[in-house]
Amino acid sequence: MRPDLARLEGPPFLLDHEYPRYQAAKLEAFAQEPSSALLSPTHQPAWVRAALEWLWQQLPHAPGTKAAPEPNKKDLLELGKAAALRVQEDLVLMHGTLLEALWVCFPSHWNPLEKIGRSFAEIHSPVPHSEKLRAAQHNVARAMSQKGPFVRYVWGLTFDPALSAHPSRPVLLSGERVYFRTERQVTLPLPELNRSWFLIRVYVAPVETVADSPERRAALREALQTMPEAHRAYKPGTVAAYRWLEARGFF
Repeated sequence: MRPDLARLEGPPFLLDHEYPRYQAAKLEAFAQEPSSALLSPTHQPAWVRAALEWLWQQLPHAPGTKAAPEPNKKDLLELGKAAALRVQEDLVLMHGTLLEALWVCFPSHWNPLEKIGRSFAEIHSPVPHSEKLRAAQHNVARAMSQKGPFVRYVWGLTFDPALSAHPSRPVLLSGERVYFRTERQVTLPLPELNRSWFLIRVYVAPVETVADSPERRAALREALQTMPEAHRAYKPGTVAAYRWLEARGFF
């Protein structure tokens, strides 16, 4: 578990033809799951508002849609929801090493209620082999808020095609089709505010559309075969999906 931050090439937000699907799923999450939009108990309203106003100016317009009016800035949660609904990414605001605010509709097996207000090290404590990452939290937070933008990716396999993998949803250990779930994670620095935006774009696609060549299938198989035991325990859905693919001769 390493930062693996690379300099971002291209736009921070990526809009595509699936935007209506993401928007509908976000509207449902905001309506049904209170933890989808949270402010830390120690958040600083003026600084969060400044970060949101800056972000609002960076937002693209979805293809075929009109520019939405800017919502009431007094309600920080509603302002953040409006921003999140304009894009396909989830939004996380870091204040130094602390998670100050979030608008996360598609978490990957983590509960936003357990992360809000926590430090970078605390957030990653359940992740296997994250000791070096947690020890470097101040350096990582400084890089996120003062440099960049940066990008990194994480991935796994799943039987569940849903965008949300909230822990309230059961981890499926069997099914009729395997999906490749990945996150494109982008950091946007706010040096004057000592803050950074952390964008999470979730993709879920049938594994055969991702591992679509002998070379890619071989690379995927090698990554799964060499996965450390601690990571296997941490990702039971990925292990079950790998065994399912192996048994059916996918590789």
